[in-house]
Parts: sequence; C-alpha cells; structure tokens
Amino acid sequence: MRYLIVLLLFLNISIQSEAQLVIKGIIKDDTVSPVAFASASLLLAKDSTLVRGSLTDENGLYRIENIQPGNYRIMASYLGFTNVYSDVFDLKQTNQSATVDINFLQKGILLDETVISAKRPFLEQKSDRLVVNVASSAVAAGGTAMEILQKVPGVVILQERVTIGGSQNLQVWIDGKPSPYTDMNAVLRDMPGDQIEKIELITQPGAQFDASGGPILNIILKRNADLGFKGTAALTTGGFRVNQADVDSGTKGYYRLNPSVNMTYRSGKINLAGNTSYNKGTYFQAFIVDRFIGKEVYKGKNLENSNYIFKNIRIGADYFATDKATFGLVFRTWDRDGGGDGLNRTNVFLQTESVPYNAFITENISDSKRSGLYNNVYYKYEFDKKTGRSFNIDFDYNKFNTRSINNLAIYPAAQIDKRSLSKQDVDQPVNIYVIKTDYKHPVDSTFKFETGLKSSFASVDNKLNFFRSNILSTKESNNFLYRESINAAYINLSKNIKKFDFNAGLRAEQTIISGESMDSLVLDRNYTQLFPSASAIYRLNKNMALQSSYSRRVNRPGFQQQNPFTYFIDSLTYTRGNPALKPEIINTGQINLTYDGQPFFGIAYYKTNDVIIENAPKLEGTRTFTTAENLANQTRLELQLNFPIKIGKVIDGFGGNQAIYNSYNANYQNMEYKASRWHWLAYWQINATLANNFKVEVGGFYMTKFLEEFLTIDNLAGVNLGVSKTFADKKGRIAMSFNDIFYSQNSLATIDFGEVKVNFFQRNFSRQLRLTGSYQFGNTKMKNLGGRNSASESESSRVKIE
Repeated sequence: MRYLIVLLLFLNISIQSEAQLVIKGIIKDDTVSPVAFASASLLLAKDSTLVRGSLTDENGLYRIENIQPGNYRIMASYLGFTNVYSDVFDLKQTNQSATVDINFLQKGILLDETVISAKRPFLEQKSDRLVVNVASSAVAAGGTAMEILQKVPGVVILQERVTIGGSQNLQVWIDGKPSPYTDMNAVLRDMPGDQIEKIELITQPGAQFDASGGPILNIILKRNADLGFKGTAALTTGGFRVNQADVDSGTKGYYRLNPSVNMTYRSGKINLAGNTSYNKGTYFQAFIVDRFIGKEVYKGKNLENSNYIFKNIRIGADYFATDKATFGLVFRTWDRDGGGDGLNRTNVFLQTESVPYNAFITENISDSKRSGLYNNVYYKYEFDKKTGRSFNIDFDYNKFNTRSINNLAIYPAAQIDKRSLSKQDVDQPVNIYVIKTDYKHPVDSTFKFETGLKSSFASVDNKLNFFRSNILSTKESNNFLYRESINAAYINLSKNIKKFDFNAGLRAEQTIISGESMDSLVLDRNYTQLFPSASAIYRLNKNMALQSSYSRRVNRPGFQQQNPFTYFIDSLTYTRGNPALKPEIINTGQINLTYDGQPFFGIAYYKTNDVIIENAPKLEGTRTFTTAENLANQTRLELQLNFPIKIGKVIDGFGGNQAIYNSYNANYQNMEYKASRWHWLAYWQINATLANNFKVEVGGFYMTKFLEEFLTIDNLAGVNLGVSKTFADKKGRIAMSFNDIFYSQNSLATIDFGEVKVNFFQRNFSRQLRLTGSYQFGNTKMKNLGGRNSASESESSRVKIE
C-alpha cells in the first residue's frame, strides 16, 4: 500500500511537472513594438515538424503549454514580415519554462548577400478593425483625405459625403478623436492626404469607444519616431479642364496647388513632430434638377464655381520622463477661406409642352471662413510594459468657427432689373471640452480587463441673420444656442482559451441636451442608456479564423439637424431643422471568415429603430424643402467576399464584392412608405512593382442602383490610376495620378413620394490629373531607438531556459 501511494505521488508529480512545461515570450517588430496576433509556431529541431502553435495577444505575448521535453525552435510569422526562427533550445524535464523572445527584421534580412525586404500589406485584418496602409500609395499621392478614403474597401464618396456602400451612417475620426460638432466632410475635402499614415475601419466598435454613431473610419496621421532630425518636403500640382455645356456654360479649367513639409526630431527623452501645409485651388458643383409640381415642370440648371485657400499646422511632443511615465501634447490649427459664384436658370414648362412659358435666374455669391483649433494633453503610466498594464488620462479642447455668407439675387430671365435681393449670414462658433481616463489590467497572459471614464461638454452658438433688400428680417433670422454634455463609463473583458478569443463589454452613457431658439427652450433632454458589445474569434487552423461580433449603438441627432433654422439653397429649395428629433438605436451582428489575417468572407446585419431620415421631402407651394425626421425602421444586410490578387512577384493587390440589401418601413405625411432594394458593390486595388523603382497602381469601384432613404440613386463607378518612381537612394519620389479617368462618379437620383417628384443629376471636380514630388532630408540613415542594438543584441531572438 505504501509503495502504491509513493508510486501515485510520483506519477502525480511527473504529470504536474510535465504540465508545467511552458514556452512563452514576446514578439516585436523592428521598432521594438509588440506585434499583436502574430503566429508563434513550435517546431521540432530535427525536421521542423509543427508541434503546436499560438497567436500573440495585443501586447505581443504568446504562450504554448503542455510541451514534452525535447529540442525545439520557434518560428514567428506575420503578414508583412519575413519569417524569423529562434535558435534551437533543449527543453528538459527538469525545466519549468523557456522564454523565447523574437524580433522581426522588417527592414530586410541579409541572406547570402541578398537583401529580402518586406513591406506592410495594403490591408491588415485585426481582431476588431481593418487597417488600410496608404502612406506609400501612388494613387494617394497629392490627393485630399476624402479622395484617399476611397481606397478603403466599401467606401464610396456620394454627393461629396463619405459613405459605406452608400450608407451615410458613418463616423470619421482623426487620430482616435471624433469631431461630432463640425462638418468632417468639409474638413476631409481640404486636408492634404500626404499627412495620412493609415486608415482604420472599425465596423463593430467595442465598449471602449463612444456609443454614438455607426462604423468608424479612424484616420491616423504620420508621426515618425526615428532618432535625430528628419523631414519630408512635397509639392503637388494638378487640375483638369471640364466641359460645362450641360449647365449652359463653356469649358473651364480648375486646379490645385499643395506644398507641404513634415518634420520629426527625437533625442533622448524628447520626441517632436510637426507638419504644415498650404492648399489652394478651384472646384465646382453642377446640378441639373427637374421638379414636377402639379401640372408644371421646373427644370433647373445650376453651376457653382468656387475657390479656396487652406492652411494647416500640427505640432506634437512627447516627453519620456521615466521608463514608465510619458507626457505629451498635440496642437493643431487650420484655417480656410473660400468663395463661390453660383448661377441657376430655371425654366418652367407645362408637362404637356416642350417650350417654357416662364424662366427665372438665381445668383448666389458666397463667402465662407472656417477655422479650427485642437489641443490635447495626455499622461500615460505603464506599470508593466511586458504585460501591458497601464493607465492614461487625456484632456482635449477643440474650438471651431464657421462664418458663411450667401448673397442671393432672384429675377425673371426677361427682366434682369427686377431683382429680389436677400442675404444669409450664419455665424457658428463651437467649443468642446473632453476629459477621459483608461486603465488596462492584464490578470494573466489569457485574461485582461479594461475600464474607463469620459466626460464631454459642447456648446454651439448658431446665429442666422437674414436680410431682404439689405433690411434685417426678424421673421427669418434666428439664434440657436445648443448645449450637450455626455458622461460615460465602460468595462471591457478579454479572455483567451486555446483557439478561442472572447471579448465582452458594457458602456453606460448619460446624455444631457438643451437648445434655446430666440430665448425659448425648444430642446430639453436627460437620459441614460446601456450599450453592450461582444466578439469572439475561433482559429480553425493556422491560416483561417472565424470571427463574430454584436453591438448596440446609438446615433444621436446632430445639432444642425435639431436647429430650427430655415436655410435657403436656391429660390425653390431649402432645409429646416427639427428640434423634436430622437436618437436612433442600431443593433448590429456580423460574422467573418479570415485567411492569413486578410478579410475573406463576411455577413453583417443591421436593425435600426427610429431612423433619422436626413432628407425627408415636403412641398410648400412651388418650393421643396427637406427636414430630418424620425420616420422609419431600417433593415440592412451585407454579404462581403474579398480575395487577394497576386501574379508572380510583380503584381499584387485585392478585390472584393458586397451584396447589400436596404429596406425602409415608414409612415410619413399620413402615407405609408415601404421601399427595399438589393445592390452590388465591387472594388479593387492592383499594384505592380516594376524595374528601376517604378510602381503602378490601378484601383476603382462599381456600384449598381441603390436606395438611400427616399432617394433612388443610379449606378456609380470610378477608376483611378497612379504611377510613381523613387530616386536618390529612395529619398526622392515622384508620382502622377489620374482620378476618375472615365468621369463616372456622378450622381443621378430620383425622389418619388406623394406630391414630391424630383429628378436630379450632380457632378463635381472628381476627374483630376495630379503630379507630386517629394524629398526626404535630414538624418534619414539613423533608425529609431529600437534599432540601436549592439551586435550581440541585434539577434532576432533571445532564448532563456528556466
């Protein structure tokens, strides 16, 4: 009996000892930054047979358990890096663990005098987002931020607004910061694209993100961390001549001129970064509108030529006080002056006649001034860099000013002297204060929780003065004072169990809103909402993974939508705000299949209640006006199929398709509105790397007729071409791009509901030919701190047996 007990104890000790044989470590890139979701494969030393594999967590840590004694090596792999092998190590029964740390050598590995260079893939599918690396794109060179966003799979620019597959329920952030109180589409039209490092598409934001809005397009601006002083100077010029005959004008030339400078400096504990840019140019918008009112048809042709000057400065600084504590600040300011000259001619027909019986002209001379100021101060403390335990606090102050003046003159085409003069003068200052704290605590290598608090306060003082014949009209003037405060708290839990990764979170938000119009309270709300989210990943094998997620989100009405102003677009069209708007609630679920970290196949389902219809049409006499209304429930289904494109060593890229179903069910103006439609979206990006440092890119999209609210919009398409070449040891780069080659990014749409029947066609300055030259200067040879290793430290792996 005693022998049996001793034997059982020995076996138990042996089993426990064997169970405790663990191989762990951290995988980093060439900047010594942790690489999340890299593959760590345990191989037999004698024949490289795969024993077991693991993926790193978001802190670059991996762990392989229950290993038999033997001789092994670790192979680290990740898309965009060359595979790296550790030294062979001998794991004995008496050991408890082996720590194998690996550094990727992205800049190139020397093998038999041949340098094998790796580059970041254009698309990278992370656990919660799709990353689009646009920094080196030839098509992107010299473009605006809005033009570069078209390189994101599924993004379509519709009527100069950024959409996902035609849906406008999309947020645009810059460096992880939302700007819900300013027109981000206007900012993107002016922002030079050479400031952009990459773009993140987050279709299912988790609890750590604000609950408001739909999918997030997060624009990450460039910020270099190389040692010493380094900079890039660039100049873009371009334009095109456009035939404006369809709007009764001649051929006109439009242009763009955009110089910019980016600079960085890093030494010791200080890191400085800054850029400045100047953007000057002209552009246009052309509209052709047919309005069917009673027995009459109003056929309007409108051309507005505009000019602008945009100036931007951005400065950032980091101070590494200790190995664990970092202070930083970011300052950004921009200013835009612009003007426009619009001419609209409307001919009035009887529907049975082909000759107009009346005609009138609307002239619109506009002047706009916009400016922005953004300040951020942050503090980050890393308790343990290896595990990722950290605390940070951010304070933001944003200030935006918008002043727009429109001088309207309306007169009969045959009686130019009988002018009706009016002027709209809108002044809109915005102030935003935000404070946010986040804490991350990894309990162990498989379990982590995050929590945080956020408070924001915004004030918008919107003043409209309306003049008729230079006399202030108090009836049509207004002053709208908007106040919004949002207080939030969240908790997020992450757990890894072998092939599974789980993530679940809950966010609570309190919203306090008030609005005063001409000293009368028209808006007063105070409510609290809960927003759960969850996601899971199951790794089917070393190449394929299945990812699913769910989230509940809110889309709060913007202050402009709630502003009771009446804003005239032309003599027959105006918009009006609605202070009675309620927030819409969106429930979203999706499932995706990935291959080698790339998006492959996905299904997403969206159910939205109290949908805010942005352009609900109404008819008042002969005038059409739109207003935002909570009208409908919406169902949206998306099926997505992506595929890589690779032909030899020269051509690579990606292609994709989306089949999208949109359905609305609403009651409006005592009528039922039921509409639904399937549409198809295809997109592609093909790159060719040629001899003598030449690179060619071709990208584009095609979307069939689709439904958006009350609008049915005809087919849209666009094809872009880019050619680039580097020279002077890759310090210099010249790129030429041709956007919208076939001039097919034009909108043809209809509204047919009740008494409102409108057809319209819109086009703008989408076809452009651009030439960009850039040159790097300063200490371009000195690499970042991660590269300052001694000879013994520069090995790609470190092995420690314990």
